[in-house]
Amino acid sequence: MFIFSISKNKNMEQIVDFPDPADYQYPDELRLPDGTLLMGRTPGESPLIMNRKKWRLYFTGEVIDENIPPVIRSTQNGVVYRLPNDSITISILGYIQENPGCTPEEVMGFILAWVQSEGVDLLSNEDRMFGWALYVYDSISLLAIYGLIRIEK
Repeated sequence: MFIFSISKNKNMEQIVDFPDPADYQYPDELRLPDGTLLMGRTPGESPLIMNRKKWRLYFTGEVIDENIPPVIRSTQNGVVYRLPNDSITISILGYIQENPGCTPEEVMGFILAWVQSEGVDLLSNEDRMFGWALYVYDSISLLAIYGLIRIEK
């Protein structure tokens, strides 16, 4: 797990709870505010998955409080979010912050290696691996939709 570098501005504003990817009520499609489709009904209809080697991810936040769960202000929309107490989402965001311009595939590889180092065997069960991979892509999508990361095509 990554520790974020904290911003010097500790002015606490209204804090919005970032949706927990495990509890989020997903629509049929996940789109960026500009209408760009990220996740469709199937993996083949999901540009984030299909372009996982091409698209680049950038952290667009300012850490207000680095406690767990962290509080981060989006530099895209100015909203201050408290992340869910979800180590995967926090680790995804930390990896993107530490590796600007990384691809979704690199994020997936990092998270997979981390989870396996914790003793979770995902590769022996295809259904579990597929569900877990979709969780990671959904988390990346939510981070982009809520303005904590930027995706460049």
